[in-house]
Amino acid sequence: MGGLLQQASGRWKTGWTLGAAVVAIAAGLLLAIISLGRRITNQASEIEAALDGARESSTALFDLTTTNAALERATGHLRTLREPGAAE
Repeated sequence: MGGLLQQASGRWKTGWTLGAAVVAIAAGLLLAIISLGRRITNQASEIEAALDGARESSTALFDLTTTNAALERATGHLRTLREPGAAE
């Protein structure tokens, strides 16, 4: 009878030890996931700031279309004035 009780007690200790190990592994994984999520959030903020800076830097490029169209109109008018008979 004493041997059976010791076997059951040993199984309980083994179960508790394995349970504690599983909980410790789960807690470690949870902390790793939280850390990774924070790192991703920080990188996303940095990427957003970089994209905003690139957008601000390239805004002038979109104005080139308007400037180019105005120059085309001006050179077109100059061509018509240079044609023979246009000054008359």
